Amino acid sequence: MQKSIIHLRVVRLMISLLLAQSALAQTDSKPKTVLVTGAASGIGQAAAMAFVSRGYTTYATDKDTTQMQALQRLGCRIRCIDVTIDSLMVSQVRRIEAETGGVDILVNNAGFGQNGVIEELPIARVRQQFEVNVFGLLRMTQLVLPAMRQRKSGRIINIGSVGGEFTTPGASAYHASKWALESFTDGMRGELRQFGIEVVLIKPGGVYTNFMNTANALYPTPLSDGVYNEFREKFIRQSNAIFDPKKRSFGVLTPERVADVIVKAAQARKPKTRYRIGALAKLTPRIHALMSNRGFDKFMLRQFKVSTQKGQSVYND
Repeated sequence: MQKSIIHLRVVRLMISLLLAQSALAQTDSKPKTVLVTGAASGIGQAAAMAFVSRGYTTYATDKDTTQMQALQRLGCRIRCIDVTIDSLMVSQVRRIEAETGGVDILVNNAGFGQNGVIEELPIARVRQQFEVNVFGLLRMTQLVLPAMRQRKSGRIINIGSVGGEFTTPGASAYHASKWALESFTDGMRGELRQFGIEVVLIKPGGVYTNFMNTANALYPTPLSDGVYNEFREKFIRQSNAIFDPKKRSFGVLTPERVADVIVKAAQARKPKTRYRIGALAKLTPRIHALMSNRGFDKFMLRQFKVSTQKGQSVYND
């Protein structure tokens, strides 16, 4: 008898939790609409899965939708959005608004990393880095805001990085785009709060995705004099090792861990302005704050086994 009572209580608790979870995802019995950019893989894919599993009407978008069948099977609505093509962004947002009445939560996740030393990095590559990581994000936000303002509610969740607080040699373009995102997010937050729209910045440390492999594949071919060849080789080797899932590096996260925090930020009545995720996101800025600029330079170069001695070869095993 006692066991039956305990079992009944557990069942009731589970039902209560499910009902509470469902209530958070709905307003006036209408599921909230979430739009996730860059959802074909990594953090975006995990976020789309997390939202749709909690009852949200979830639009999973990417410039290449050919590998998104799993999300579709889970119930996500798949849309093709390339955040560098304005006409495509406009048409798809209008279509989503016609189908649902408007986007309640925008997760600006689309982005990539462009590695390479500044001297050898083509300016066209730097422009593309900002087109995707910054300008595409701003344009998507502009497109969903009018409907949010009319409803006097909405949430913009920008996927930033702890890399928006320091810069790694060999990855300046990527870091600069994340520094820019920090500033734009702060500006949005101040401008939109009066309309009931919350703006949140998600700041993970390293994440086990294809991000670093892609960033290193885009590393420019060295110039003919080859002065950066050894730096390039060591940078790629060391960064790939850090983000190798088999090695389980300190502080590196799974996409699912980040997705859980994104959902938390979406559901919170009063969300934090920033969510730092993982040890790297919490410790690295503190180390930076405690050190001089030159001291932090040395610290970062040592992570890639590069000597910091002036007047000597900068490469050191």
